[in-house]
Amino acid sequence: MTDIIFKLINREANAKLLENVPYKEFLDLAIVFYRVLPKDEKEEGITCCIIDNKSLEKLDTSVDELMAYAVENTPKILGLKVQGILSAIEEYSGDEETVDLAGLEEADIPLYVATNTNANHGASVLLYRDFLKALSAKLKADLYVIPCSVHEVIVFKAITGCQMDTGYLKSLISEVNRKEVPKGDVLSDSLYYFSRVDNELSIA
Repeated sequence: MTDIIFKLINREANAKLLENVPYKEFLDLAIVFYRVLPKDEKEEGITCCIIDNKSLEKLDTSVDELMAYAVENTPKILGLKVQGILSAIEEYSGDEETVDLAGLEEADIPLYVATNTNANHGASVLLYRDFLKALSAKLKADLYVIPCSVHEVIVFKAITGCQMDTGYLKSLISEVNRKEVPKGDVLSDSLYYFSRVDNELSIA
């Protein structure tokens, strides 16, 4: 089944939806599954429909099998896009001053915005096999992950010997979610931590 992909959503906020669809728990989130619909040459982007419990019965498969298909298909269909944060801001704003700063950012501001090539439900790149492992190897550090929305996440390295005020950062994430992020796009109020040793993402 090469047309099955996954998306990450807020588990608590989508409790009603999850009564009717197959899903897997992931930290405080839920992984749900979609089928990519065929499109004609004139269409742009990707159209997909969620797999509900009735669809699962017709497919004659299991949730674990859906997950296995999606792990293989989603990176191939939706891709991966990782940018320094100033580069991402410049792309959206077109600010010429930001363009100049973006060229210097990686050495001084190692903050990365990760999404898929459509920037739509791109937070699911957290589920891509070895993505966080590869980035932590590049940065030679453990990672913190901020869930900006269902569409993207911010990833930055944990600096050895620097005590992170995770409580303040969590309160900031929650405040931004309440004031700036559309309700349907909120992914989580949590801060996540990726350990290089354990090769595992957890709630910080």
